[in-house]
Amino acid sequence: MNDLLQAQILDILAVVGVAVLGIIARQVSMFLKKKGIIASIESHKEVANIVVNAVEQSYKHLHGEEKLNLAKIELMKLGKEKGLKITEKELDLLIESSVKKMNTYVKAIIK
Repeated sequence: MNDLLQAQILDILAVVGVAVLGIIARQVSMFLKKKGIIASIESHKEVANIVVNAVEQSYKHLHGEEKLNLAKIELMKLGKEKGLKITEKELDLLIESSVKKMNTYVKAIIK
């Protein structure tokens, strides 16, 4: 009788252990996915900063919409070369963010 009780307790502990390991594995998987997403976003931002600065330096004679379109084209090219997938909306947001960062930096220098 005592052996039967011990066997059932061990079975229950094994089931609980497997469940806990499953939960831990799922949490680790979610963490790694988030980490990958964050790394991807940072990579996209860096590429956008490079492109925006290059367009600004190389095409001073262009204005507004022309620079934006050129930056989009160049960012898509560079993104493809680096194997980054960038949507149209992401392009707009990344370029806008880079331009804002650049303008803030320029204003700080001027003051």
